[in-house]
Amino acid sequence: MISWAIETLIASTLLMLVVLAVRRPVARHFGPHIAYGLWLLPALRMLLPPLPETVAPAPIHVLPANVEALLAAAATFHASTATAQVDAPSVDWLLLFGCFWGAGALGFLGWHIWSYRRFVRTALDDATQLPRFDRHGVEVCSSPAARGPFAAGIFLKTVVLPQDYRRRYERDELRLAIEHEIQHHQRCDMSANFAALVVLALHWWNPIAHFAHRAFRVDQELACDALVLAQATPFERHAYGSALLKSACDRLPVAACALGAGDDLKRRLTMMKVYRWNASRARLGSMIATGLVGVGLMLTASNGIAAETTKRVEQKVRTILPVAAPLPPTAPVAPPAPLAPEAVAAPTAPEAPIAPPAPPTPVAVPTAPAALMSVSWTSDDGDQVIDTAEMNRTIQESVREAQAEAREAAREAEADAREAARDAANDAREAAREAARVRPAVATRHCPAGAPFMAKVGDDGNAVVRCGAMSPVDKAKMRQQLIVSLEQARQSVAASLNDDWARRAREQALASIDREIARLKADK
Repeated sequence: MISWAIETLIASTLLMLVVLAVRRPVARHFGPHIAYGLWLLPALRMLLPPLPETVAPAPIHVLPANVEALLAAAATFHASTATAQVDAPSVDWLLLFGCFWGAGALGFLGWHIWSYRRFVRTALDDATQLPRFDRHGVEVCSSPAARGPFAAGIFLKTVVLPQDYRRRYERDELRLAIEHEIQHHQRCDMSANFAALVVLALHWWNPIAHFAHRAFRVDQELACDALVLAQATPFERHAYGSALLKSACDRLPVAACALGAGDDLKRRLTMMKVYRWNASRARLGSMIATGLVGVGLMLTASNGIAAETTKRVEQKVRTILPVAAPLPPTAPVAPPAPLAPEAVAAPTAPEAPIAPPAPPTPVAVPTAPAALMSVSWTSDDGDQVIDTAEMNRTIQESVREAQAEAREAAREAEADAREAARDAANDAREAAREAARVRPAVATRHCPAGAPFMAKVGDDGNAVVRCGAMSPVDKAKMRQQLIVSLEQARQSVAASLNDDWARRAREQALASIDREIARLKADK
């Protein structure tokens, strides 16, 4: 019983945390009344009894019959000593815990009920009946002890107004304030408050439960506000908000419902401005809330899914342990047990389980080191001499560094080859242009005095000179000079680029020079 109570308290606390986490999003999307309905989840969990076991316990017949008889004899032999001394303190501690918890719950519940009855009796002793406001079997009265309108009573339903209600409220404000308190009675919020008080009393030591109870009361007031304002006009919403502000009062007993009560007055005023009733959202929210309540109860129920999983694990443990656990006691118990030779000979048979030294044979399977691909040699004094894994890692790192250096050297050599080829080509073109500039000067010397002449140098470095009486020009000699210049450039390129990494760049440069030489020779 105590274990079930502890499990129930823990499960209901977890469900309170779940409701606290989802109440605001649910109220924003589906309405405050759906968020208020979620508080059924921890309350119903407190009432949920343990579910019946659906899985039959597995058989635990592991030991032979004669060994069971020996175990029974050993248990009876120690019944008057060890068992009594171990069980007595545990029962006392559980009983002490149950008494302490129950006394705290009864004291908490009794104090709050006494406070509520004293408050209501004080308010109703000097009350003035207002029968013209009575509706739906709810009596309305005014009392000087009331700071604001509040609802009280489960069987004798009453709404108590402050003595100065005529001066404090306008007509619409008073009507909406009374309607709010009557809705509390029609929704059975007073009964819900007493049920919540019982749950809080069972959790009197739990700060999470006290915080959840305050949130429950706020959601209750928000749900009632939404019901009153479901079809209200903007003017009525303003009047209701004004009545709410005028009814703000101090903290009342936890079982009473007051218009101005609640720890989140600003949130209530904001809800009145933005909330609009939506039937489709309300239906969808009701289905979601019902599903959440059902799933939460199923997951946290005693002997439910979680408890069944735990029980299966415990069952497996119990089927394994009797082979190893009960046997050690039989060895010391058998000698002091009945001195009959048969009884002493029987316990020697269970000593057979000591045979498990046989399992060391699998130690001869040293295949695991091979899977690790690592071999090490150690000296006789235990110092490690060679570790192939470390050697392989060092070699791989050296190879990677050498490859990176080779790639970098290849890139640098290729860049140098391209640069050398460009320099050689530029030198050849510059030599050709220089020769072209010299040839017109030589050609003009052979022109008759005073004869006009024209000189032109092409992109290929060839020069053309025309004059009125031009003497013949030795073109073959000029080509020969160009060919000699290009061959010298080719030799310099071939001699300066002997690195194997620049082979491709060198071949490209030499091929370019060879094409130029071949073209000049072909023009002969």
